[in-house]
Amino acid sequence: MRPYITLDEKPQVVGRVMSEATAKKVTDMMVSAVFKNKLAVIQGYTIAAKTGTAFVPNFGGKGYTNDVINSYVGFGPTADPKFIILLKLDKPEGSPLAGQTVVPAFHELAQYIINYLNIAPDNLNPKS
Repeated sequence: MRPYITLDEKPQVVGRVMSEATAKKVTDMMVSAVFKNKLAVIQGYTIAAKTGTAFVPNFGGKGYTNDVINSYVGFGPTADPKFIILLKLDKPEGSPLAGQTVVPAFHELAQYIINYLNIAPDNLNPKS
């Protein structure tokens, strides 16, 4: 999409980054990641998301420090996305794993957005 700045401008498709089949595969993998980390599951909704954990570089020398940056990016509902969220925590306390730090925050924010926008459920399977 071509970026735009003002509200009266509409997005324009300028090219495709990946094939539709590849996008579907990546989305399916991200949905699977949500179901495996049960903290991100929102009953009634198919959400696609993935964690990331990176060590902070040692800017004063070589290599990396023991500090981490945790991130989580996701969107939903996957069939007709209404939101996308990217959360990043620098040097989180309590756990070095993104699944235990940013995922609960993502869940809370996604649930708030779903309620605020009154987004209809897309997945009525009670097991997911």
